[in-house]
Amino acid sequence: MKRRLLALAAALIVGAAGLAVPIAQAADSDEITRFEVDATIDPTGRIAVTQTIDDYFASSGHGPYLWLVTRQAYDDTHDRLITYSNFRVSSPTGAPVDLQTTTGSNYLQLRIGNANRTVVGSQTYVITYTVSGILNPAVASSGLDELYWNIIGGSWELPISNVSVTIHGPADVAKTTCWTGPDFTSTCTASTFAGPTASYTQDQLSPHQGLAVVAGWPIGTFSQVQTQIVSSSQNPFDLTNGGGALAGGAGGLTVLAAGFVVWRRQRTRPSQLKDVPVEFAPPPDVPPWAAGAILRQGPEDLDITATIVALAVRGFIQFEQTTRKSFTLHTTTTGPGGLTGPELAVYQGLFADGDEVTSQTLGSAGFSKTFSGWREVFRRDFLARGWYRRDPKKTIASYQIVGTLLVLGGLGLGLGFGIALAARGIVGLAWLVVPVVVLGIGLVIIARRMPIRTAAGAALATQAAGFQKYLKTAEADQIRWEETQDIFSQYLPYAIAFGCADHWAKVFDDLAAQGKPVPTPLWYTGYEGWQTRGWHGVTRSINQVGSSFEQAVRAEAARTSGSSGGSGFSGGGGGGVGGGGGGNW
Repeated sequence: MKRRLLALAAALIVGAAGLAVPIAQAADSDEITRFEVDATIDPTGRIAVTQTIDDYFASSGHGPYLWLVTRQAYDDTHDRLITYSNFRVSSPTGAPVDLQTTTGSNYLQLRIGNANRTVVGSQTYVITYTVSGILNPAVASSGLDELYWNIIGGSWELPISNVSVTIHGPADVAKTTCWTGPDFTSTCTASTFAGPTASYTQDQLSPHQGLAVVAGWPIGTFSQVQTQIVSSSQNPFDLTNGGGALAGGAGGLTVLAAGFVVWRRQRTRPSQLKDVPVEFAPPPDVPPWAAGAILRQGPEDLDITATIVALAVRGFIQFEQTTRKSFTLHTTTTGPGGLTGPELAVYQGLFADGDEVTSQTLGSAGFSKTFSGWREVFRRDFLARGWYRRDPKKTIASYQIVGTLLVLGGLGLGLGFGIALAARGIVGLAWLVVPVVVLGIGLVIIARRMPIRTAAGAALATQAAGFQKYLKTAEADQIRWEETQDIFSQYLPYAIAFGCADHWAKVFDDLAAQGKPVPTPLWYTGYEGWQTRGWHGVTRSINQVGSSFEQAVRAEAARTSGSSGGSGFSGGGGGGVGGGGGGNW
C-alpha cells in the first residue's frame, strides 16, 4: 500500500510540475539509447551520482532536460524533502552543456544545452550531482535500511533503452528488487547484488514509464541518516507546528517593546494639556499666531490671517470691505516701526508696492511667491523659540514614514518569506506579519502625539490651551465687566489662530442684541455699514483674506502647469495630447 501511495504521489508531483513550467515536446523519433547511473552512498545517506545518457536527436535540438522531485508525500500530514547539489555536466561528444536550473515548490528542472546552438544525431551527456533525503532507515516491514529510489520518473517524454543502474553502499547489500511501468507495479528486467554493490537493468521504457530501484542493508548501516520530514501544509498561516507559536511570541514581544517605548516617550512629555484651567487672558508677550501654533505643533496659513488682523488692531492696517467679495488693506503708518519677525515680513510684503493692497492682488499668481516666503518666515521663527525638542513636523513625518514602511515591508517581505518557508514545511511564521503591520498602523495613528515640548513650551501650551478654552466657551454674560473695552478686537486674532472666531463673534452679536454698548472696531470698515453686518460680518470678511491666499496658490499652480505647444486650430505639425500606437521591434 505504501509503495502505491509513494508512486502515486511522485506521479502527481511530476504532473503538477509539468503543468507549472511549459515543456517543448520532443519529436517522436528522438530517443534515449543509453541511460546509465552509477551511485555511491555514504553512511549519512548522501548519494554521489554519475548519470550518463546517450541522447539521439533525429532532427536538430538544443539538448535534454530533466525533472527531479524535491518534495514528496511521506504520510497523510508530512512530506519528505529531497535536496540536490553540486551539479556538473560534460559531453564527450562535444555537445553544448550550459546548465540552467528552475526551482518550483516540489521540483527542480535541469535544462542542458545552448539556446543559440543546436545538435543532431547521438550525443552523450555526463551529469554528476549529489542527492540527500532518499534513504529510509530502519523500515519496520522489511527490517532493513532501504533505498527505494525512483531513479527514472514517470515524466520522461522519450522512449529509453539500455538502462543500467549500479548502487555502491558502505556495507554488503542484503536484498534488491526493482519496479517499472506507468504505476511502478511491474518488475524490471533484472536486479542483482554482490557484496556492497547492487545492479539493475531494464531493456526498454516507453514514454511516461519510470524505473524504481530498491536495495536493503542491515539496520544500522545508515544510522547517521536524518530524513527531512516536514508538515505537508504549505499554508504560511497554518499553525500545525511551532512556527505559529514562535511568531506569536515574537510578535507579542515586539508590540510590548514598542508600547514601552511609546509609554516612556509619553511620560517625558512636560504637558498633555488635559483638564487645563480656563485662562481669561492670552499668554503674555506671545503673538496670536504663536499661541495657536504651539497647540497645533507648528504654524499654518491661518496664522498669517491672524497676524494681519493683529496688525490692524494695533493700528498698522485699516481693513476696508469694498464689496461683498472684495476688500482693500491700507497702511495707516509711515512705516513698520517696532515690528519684527513674522509681523515685519507680513507688513513689508503687503505694502511692498504702495500704501494699499487689494484682495485681487493678494489672490493673483504673482503674490504666491510672497505668500510662500511668509510661510518659511513663520516656520523658522517658531522653531527658533525652542518650544519643541525637534521640529514637530519632521517628528510626525518620521513616525508616519516608519509606520508606512513597516506596513508595506511587513506585507511584502513577511508574506514572501512566510510563503517560501511554508514551501519547505515551516508554516506559521507568516503570522509575524500581523504584529508588524499592527505596529506600523499604530505608529501612523500616534504620530501626531509624538512631538515633545520643552519645559518652556509645555508651560506656554498650558496657558494657550486655557485661553483657547475661554474663547471657545465664552458666553455673553461672562464679559459684562469688560463692556467698555474693545475686547472683541483684542482677542479676535487669537480666536482666528485657535479656530474659534465664529463663536467669538457670536458672543458679541448676542451682547448687541441685548442692547449692550459694545464698541465698534475702528480698524474695520464694512461696505454696508457696521450696524447691518455685525461682528459675524467682520469674521466673514476676515475669512476672505485666507481665501485670497489659497486663490494665489491655485493661480500660480495653474500658470506653471499650463500646456505647452501650439494650438490645434493653427495647423498640425505634432498632433495633440495623448494617443497611442504599436508596431514591430
